[in-house]
Amino acid sequence: MPTPIDTTALTEPVHRRDVRRSWRALVAAHPEARDLAGVFRRVILGFATFTAPIGLLAFVLIVLATIGEGGPEVVQAVMVQSVIGALMLFAGVICGWAWARLRRRRPRPRVHHRLMGFAAANGMTYSPGPTKAALGSPFRRRGVLNLYRVLRTPGERGVEFANYELVNATMENTAPQFGGYCALRLPVALPNILLRAEEGPRRPLHTSAVLRETQVLSLEGDFDRYFRLYCPEGYERDALYLFTPDVMARLVDHLRGLDVEIVGDWMFLISARDLVTDRAERWEALAAAVDALDDRIERWGRWRDERVARGEPGIGAAVADGGARHVDSGRGRLRTSWSAGTILVVGFVTLCFVGLVVAINLG
Repeated sequence: MPTPIDTTALTEPVHRRDVRRSWRALVAAHPEARDLAGVFRRVILGFATFTAPIGLLAFVLIVLATIGEGGPEVVQAVMVQSVIGALMLFAGVICGWAWARLRRRRPRPRVHHRLMGFAAANGMTYSPGPTKAALGSPFRRRGVLNLYRVLRTPGERGVEFANYELVNATMENTAPQFGGYCALRLPVALPNILLRAEEGPRRPLHTSAVLRETQVLSLEGDFDRYFRLYCPEGYERDALYLFTPDVMARLVDHLRGLDVEIVGDWMFLISARDLVTDRAERWEALAAAVDALDDRIERWGRWRDERVARGEPGIGAAVADGGARHVDSGRGRLRTSWSAGTILVVGFVTLCFVGLVVAINLG
């Protein structure tokens, strides 16, 4: 990225005429920018969100009326109605959360206008999205996802910035369903290491996978106050070689609040919030973070997995997968398990199903 980064396009006044002109040009080059599928999703989710309270109120009145009428089958009827009401409440909460996140990403011509100017001023390409991530996309191995507001610097080792939505995540994915990332290409494949920011937004009931606590590696000094480092079993020494105190100091200074993960020959800076915005201060902080890591990343090119030299399973070489290049990390991968949110969702739905079956059998 250019240093210093030019954020003039994000702060200067814009005229409506210029916004309309650039929006027409953008839609002509990228028809997906209208996000017609997103409009349909927001309408459906919004309808479900705002009608759920009415439906719940109706169910409460029905339950009260059923209790008031009495009768030999009142217990069965109340149980069935309560289960259906609980499922409606659960669906309403999920729809409301998804609607709120998708609404923030609705097409905004003024924001696209600013980001187009910002990308051009800094030698980056801009794609408004939403688009499906291609097989070669750095974040693609986490599952099926949509990308929004994608900026890329040129070159084989270019940097990619994007907001994303995971439509269908893999079982090993630890990133939130909605968020943003910055992807930096590494000179060599490295062990799968994750630094979870202690100051990042808390996600107590998320449904992405969680890392096993046995993989936590304590850092020197007071770095544990800012990041929790996870590394695969047997790669503790390698993690300390890569994340030396000077590297950690730079992470603390520039990346507090962002998760840092290495997967193969990619490093990701991940946020549970949108990373690509039209706020100049956010871009200045991101540019400083990328610049702080750049020379350290080049140093990591000297790292080699000693296990491979000994003929043991380790970090493999680049392989082809459907025409897309990725790195097979061998056994150097973090182990995950179900999160509390996943267990809660599965348990709640199972409990409702069992309660419904029991209520029906009572009759």
